[in-house]
Amino acid sequence: MDKTLEIILALTIIGATLAFGGVQPITYSLVEAVLFLASLLLLLSQTRKGRIAVRLPLWPILFVLMVGLQVIPFPASAIAHLSPSRLQDLGVTGASHAREVWSTFSIFPHDTVVALLKFLAYLSAFVLAAYLFDSRKRKSILLRALVLLACFEGALLIVEYLTGWDKVFAFIPEYEREATVGTYVNRNHFAGLLELIVPFVLAFAFYSFQRGDKRRQVGGSEQTSRGNTPGGFQSVFYFFLAVVLMVALVFSMSRGAILASLFSLIFMALLAQLKVRQKAWMVGMFFVLLVMIGYGLWIGLDPLLARFEQVREPGYLQLEGRIVLWKDAVRLVRDHPLVGTGLGTFGTAFRRYQTNFVDKHADHTHNDYLEFASETGLVGAALLFLPILYLLIRMIVSFLDDSRRYRRAVTLGCIGSTLALLTHSVTDFNLQIPANALIFAVVLGIGYKAACVEPREPAGGKQSAGQRDLL
Repeated sequence: MDKTLEIILALTIIGATLAFGGVQPITYSLVEAVLFLASLLLLLSQTRKGRIAVRLPLWPILFVLMVGLQVIPFPASAIAHLSPSRLQDLGVTGASHAREVWSTFSIFPHDTVVALLKFLAYLSAFVLAAYLFDSRKRKSILLRALVLLACFEGALLIVEYLTGWDKVFAFIPEYEREATVGTYVNRNHFAGLLELIVPFVLAFAFYSFQRGDKRRQVGGSEQTSRGNTPGGFQSVFYFFLAVVLMVALVFSMSRGAILASLFSLIFMALLAQLKVRQKAWMVGMFFVLLVMIGYGLWIGLDPLLARFEQVREPGYLQLEGRIVLWKDAVRLVRDHPLVGTGLGTFGTAFRRYQTNFVDKHADHTHNDYLEFASETGLVGAALLFLPILYLLIRMIVSFLDDSRRYRRAVTLGCIGSTLALLTHSVTDFNLQIPANALIFAVVLGIGYKAACVEPREPAGGKQSAGQRDLL
């Protein structure tokens, strides 16, 4: 059953990614249905064993409860204390206030329910990934599927770039005609996919490097336990894949993703160096960056350099739009600081605060932190992001303390992936793209299992039902 569930989760991720990132209602509805069904199968399999051994950490439950409160009608007196601006939106004056008008904190409960279902689907993916990952097997169908998916997307984008092909499965993206974007309709979200997966390619290179280094220290054979592939060759192979994917990332021309990925990879390289203390590792990482830059220069980086040069133009930051959107979004947060306007309602709520580009509909604010703060208030944003930051710290500590090479490498990949997306979220909204949010939930689930659950289990012992609990 576990292998079947892992295959289902992997195929769900692949399907959502290939279907334009899962942004169409039919696509994310199917993704939700499959994930809920997989979670039900997991619970049924646990029930047959006589015990449900799947538990959630507290923080997502608190976030779900808070969003649930946004769609429950409350009397005007309660709304007046927690969200005075919402009361003004309802047009409630002192006289009508006395009649105890009832309303929801969400300005559009339907959109909040839709967004809540998405979050519950991501939460299901988190639980499934955390339950199914087992570092003792030294292999993961999920991680292999992610790497293969990234290789396909990266190769597709490079082909698009070299041939000038501007279609995604015969579909021409409406807003991205000047850029190739793999199977996505937006370059930044395609780049978000790669920045989530490239760290795992380097993590596998790190794992192979550790194995080869260990054999050299003990003076044994450098062949893998399965047969004939030297650990050094595996490292070179994964470094090559990383170069290909980084080149694809560069040709996406997403400035935020490129900078976030470079920051993440440099952090991973330095963190790994603290563990292995071998010059060869840093030489390998330098080789990846050098080949990536060299190959990019050979094919041509003029379009990317031109995009970076645009930042220096007078008034570009205002004309580009992000800073203007952020300023208006801050005003929205100030008016609804505690409970927000309702998860998934930013596009509707922002219309009253939009001061520029008023002829266009701004459905996202190009900053995940501001968007969640406006929709769920500062409390909701804290419930969502602070635990993720805490998990990131736990993963870093676990990586430095862990003695198991495979689990340590996977944890390193989770660190790089999480750090890249959190950094990129400052300038974009990848967490609003179902495929990317789904992959991020899986990454967090694997990182949670590797850093918080498995280290508590007895070394070398077989997991009992209780020890597999996701505490």
